[in-house]
Amino acid sequence: MLEIKVFKKEINSYDLIRFIRDFRVVRSGDNSYINISRDQAVNEKIKGLTGMTNLDALYLTEKEVENIFSNCMLLDS
Repeated sequence: MLEIKVFKKEINSYDLIRFIRDFRVVRSGDNSYINISRDQAVNEKIKGLTGMTNLDALYLTEKEVENIFSNCMLLDS
């Protein structure tokens, strides 16, 4: 569904699954997060298609993490 409806066949299902499995952030002690995702190639594809420029940032604020997840849920709105 995501591959066809949201991404208009611009990204294949294999890459979507890789992104979902790889995207990880961990909370650091100062109310910020560290992005520990490893697959930068897939992150770049998703970033380009969604316009989420901070998707591959190493350090993220709590608000940025909230925005990433809320934007992911509203891509088709």
